[in-house]
Amino acid sequence: MATEQHPGGYDDGYDALMAAITGEPLPPDAGPDAHGEYRSATADVALLREQLDLLGDALGDAVPQDRPAPAPAPAPVPAP
Repeated sequence: MATEQHPGGYDDGYDALMAAITGEPLPPDAGPDAHGEYRSATADVALLREQLDLLGDALGDAVPQDRPAPAPAPAPVPAP
């Protein structure tokens, strides 16, 4: 999946970020640059997952707070 051709028609080769997102391993012939990109992408994805987990927990645990009832409108004063 990470080595598929782009819809735009150009083949950009191996995509380290897509591989990190999908959990694909590095290809056997990956060079040192690819290893560095993959390590960086894996760290980015791990941080993103951690932050999304915290955000989901915060939003999922939110308890609606009771709102005070609005003050009644003042009664109209009759004209003299």
